[in-house]
Amino acid sequence: MMPRSVRSTVARVLLIFGSMIVTLLVAWMALQLNGPQVDWFEDARGNTPYFAYWRALLYSLIFAGWTTALRSRPLPKDQQRLMRLGLVGFGSIVLVELSRV
Repeated sequence: MMPRSVRSTVARVLLIFGSMIVTLLVAWMALQLNGPQVDWFEDARGNTPYFAYWRALLYSLIFAGWTTALRSRPLPKDQQRLMRLGLVGFGSIVLVELSRV
C-alpha cells in the first residue's frame, strides 16, 4: 500500500493532467468549427469589447482573494481544499474563455 503523501501527490498530478486534457479537448473542438458555425456571433463580438475589461477585473479579484486565503496559513486539510478550489476555478475560467473562441 502506498503512503498517504504519495497517494496525494499522484492524485494531484492525475487531476492536473486530467484538467489539461479536458482543456486541450475543448480547444481542439473549438478549432473544428466551420465558418457558418462561427459567423453567427461575429456581430455580438464587435459590439461588446468592454466585457473583456470586466472579465479581467473579475478574474484578478478572484485570483487576489484566492492568494489571500492561501497566505492566511490555513490548516493543511483546508489548504488542500483551497488548492482544489483553485484548480477547479482556474479550469473553469479556461473553459469559459475557450468557449468564447
